[in-house]
Amino acid sequence: MDGRTRLGAVLWVLVAQYFVLLFVVESRWEVPYSWARNAISDLGAATCFQSDQVDRWVCSPWHVVSGVSWTLAGLCLAAGALLVRPLFPDARTARAGLLLLVVTGLALAVVGLNPEDTSRTLHIAGAVVAIPVGEVAMLLTGLALARTARWRLLGRIGAGGAIVAAVALVLMAAQVGGPALFGLWERIAAFPVLLWAVVCGVALPAKA
Repeated sequence: MDGRTRLGAVLWVLVAQYFVLLFVVESRWEVPYSWARNAISDLGAATCFQSDQVDRWVCSPWHVVSGVSWTLAGLCLAAGALLVRPLFPDARTARAGLLLLVVTGLALAVVGLNPEDTSRTLHIAGAVVAIPVGEVAMLLTGLALARTARWRLLGRIGAGGAIVAAVALVLMAAQVGGPALFGLWERIAAFPVLLWAVVCGVALPAKA
């Protein structure tokens, strides 16, 4: 494994800061923040407002931290996908999946740079691309790994996680459970691809 590939794996591991800083930013809220009701984007809201979707006050004092974290995670995901190619099988599914991970990362960066309340159109556009494209990317890279003897289990976990995320996306779009469950479905739909990058960044170089 050369230095470029190792750097790509490190960049994917750095995506983990996304989850750490979610808890940090949430801890600064003065009103209760619910992972079931609140949208992820509420943590990055630049102003305080009454949310019609969750019928509660949204005010995130450390919203800048969220924006920086999401942007950094997106750039790490995209750049890492360009560099870790040698760790994956030489297959069309792997190449397509990695390309879609680049798209996912760039879309996540758009989300981070555009808060939901001040740049709503770009924010929504980034999220609409990042979540479903990320799920397809995770499915393809998982299937590519599942076809190898060494990474069969990891690949199946990735493909299975992508399917679970896709089901959650459908449930979110169908508004199953109403506003009370919007945040839950969104997290199940959006988080797996980021966790997948972190896991691959740790696991794949170990046996490269």
